[in-house]
Amino acid sequence: MNFVIFVLDNYNESKNIQRGDYMTLEEMTQNTNPYLLCWIDLALTPKHLTDISQLRRIKRLADKDFPVPYSSYTEKKLAHIQDYLKSGTGDWALLGEMTNLQVLEFPKRTPSGIIDDFSFLPKLKNLYRLSLQFTGFTDCSLLSGLTKLKSLALPARKKLIHTEVLDTLSCEIYTNEPAYCDNNFPKYKVVPAQEATAPSPDTFTACYLEYGRKHFSNNELTQEVLNELAEQIRDGKITSLLLSLDENGEEDFFTMDIEKGWAAPLFNSWNEDGDAVCFQPINEKYAGVEEDAPVEIGGQSPVPKRFALDDLELAAECAVYFAKTGKLYPAVQWAEFS
Repeated sequence: MNFVIFVLDNYNESKNIQRGDYMTLEEMTQNTNPYLLCWIDLALTPKHLTDISQLRRIKRLADKDFPVPYSSYTEKKLAHIQDYLKSGTGDWALLGEMTNLQVLEFPKRTPSGIIDDFSFLPKLKNLYRLSLQFTGFTDCSLLSGLTKLKSLALPARKKLIHTEVLDTLSCEIYTNEPAYCDNNFPKYKVVPAQEATAPSPDTFTACYLEYGRKHFSNNELTQEVLNELAEQIRDGKITSLLLSLDENGEEDFFTMDIEKGWAAPLFNSWNEDGDAVCFQPINEKYAGVEEDAPVEIGGQSPVPKRFALDDLELAAECAVYFAKTGKLYPAVQWAEFS
């Protein structure tokens, strides 16, 4: 991707760049977030960004075009800059030059903490759809001049400041409130944590493992396979897995969804009376937090932070322990729902 940007008078004055100067891709990495550069490039497909005047012709930065490092979506289009994209550093000020932008949608897969400065928003006066619900946006005063808005999506209201501005906007407003609060949490039993004993190296109780496009049954489940699984979990390189105690993946089974450094383990089983029960980890750091984790079970069911893990090393231990013993990792406190 050969970005060459023609710089406007008011862009990046701190770098003493003059009108008529040009920036190579390497020079721009010092300033602009690579996700934004790639998002713009994908929006321009099949063309590439060669002149900053092109920014004023872009009307949509849609969530479907937001780049994802090492995903199948970007594998072909952006394969040559995947490592650069993964760095995720830099600012988003270049958005302020996109004055004809009408749609700006940060998707659910927006990496946590990737953007915290939204000072470009007042310049985007042609926006009619704006989605910031999956970002760290807080200051509603930045929205006061966006009079053409028809649809606005924001983080949970308790995270916002200057919310009085919202009352002045004549548009539909959605705030990403947590699915569960203290007054509507389902009841559960606590399975206390206890000391964990390392299982035998030769023990494999699970009969089926599936993650990514890989499937393993019975004797295919080896220590080498579990070591690779653990590494994939720790590095956040897989989004989900399934472990089952039968080779069809239908009996007692353990699933885990992973996103943005969070994991949502879930063990589905049956009690002595034949009733379905499920278990989720208890994250004591978030015991009093009414907030959903940035990961969902099956990609659709919200998970409170108090029932998800923000430690992928621990998540890997939970998965490997279940694969070897068919039981929940005892060093973690679990919530039993029936």
